[in-house]
Amino acid sequence: MFLYFINTALKKKNFNEAKSHLKNLVALAMSDGHLAEIEEHLMLAVTRSLGLSPEDLKNIQNSPDEIKFVVPESYDNKLEQFNDMVMLVSVDGHIDDEEMKYCWKLADKFELPSREVEKILSRYL
Repeated sequence: MFLYFINTALKKKNFNEAKSHLKNLVALAMSDGHLAEIEEHLMLAVTRSLGLSPEDLKNIQNSPDEIKFVVPESYDNKLEQFNDMVMLVSVDGHIDDEEMKYCWKLADKFELPSREVEKILSRYL
């Protein structure tokens, strides 16, 4: 019985982290003032990889303020989420200044070392 509660808590925690990640992607995709079709497709692919539904993505897009920001616990998840963000902003062939500012802001919140941020950015620039 105790393991059931631990498992349930872990699933909820992972679910909240996944929703927070999607919220960050939505905000980032919209930071340049428009959502390109290819950005929408990429967000949908990330949504599915996180085990969430397209409906979850739509709910987050329609009500982003209802989703609490969650810093990923593991360093690997921080890197993965940051990589997703940089991939998203570069997918339309142009990284806007606002998009870059948002990426750096989240890198700071994730407490990622500058060298790792630069390494990820260099893959897409």
